[in-house]
Amino acid sequence: MRLQALQESPTAFGSSYREEVRRPLAAFQKLLERRADNWVFGSLQARQLIGVLRLVRERGRKERHKATIYGLYVAPAERRRGIARRLLAQAIATARKLKGMRQIRIGVVTSNAAAIALYAKAGFVEYGQEDDALLVAGRFHAESQMVKKLRKSRAGKVRAHLSR
Repeated sequence: MRLQALQESPTAFGSSYREEVRRPLAAFQKLLERRADNWVFGSLQARQLIGVLRLVRERGRKERHKATIYGLYVAPAERRRGIARRLLAQAIATARKLKGMRQIRIGVVTSNAAAIALYAKAGFVEYGQEDDALLVAGRFHAESQMVKKLRKSRAGKVRAHLSR
């Protein structure tokens, strides 16, 4: 499914089909390993994988309060059925259960209006934009950086107090 996603939606991923088709199967298996900081959610229909999303918690002591979503993809024939929304909801619910988790980030190419709308409905807000983030087939694409806060920021309380 990963290779299909890279071919079908090349601007949706930082990796390319040409790079990943050469990788051994063991490299993909390593991405799917269950670890304390890595979750892969899938949607199956009749034992066929039709959607996938990966949630990765930052490992460093200073960044353990953040997680990032990677590789949300639903097979084209299965879209518009709420699969991406359910995968995203499961990732958010998992992150909420993690001790100390405060926010989830995602990067999405600005031309993908459907993905941006999905994330906005789930409570993600844009905090920045990176021009020329991806180079695909000789063309640059901007990427929107989005975040969903799971808990109120202490820094916000400090700023509010200082501004009084």
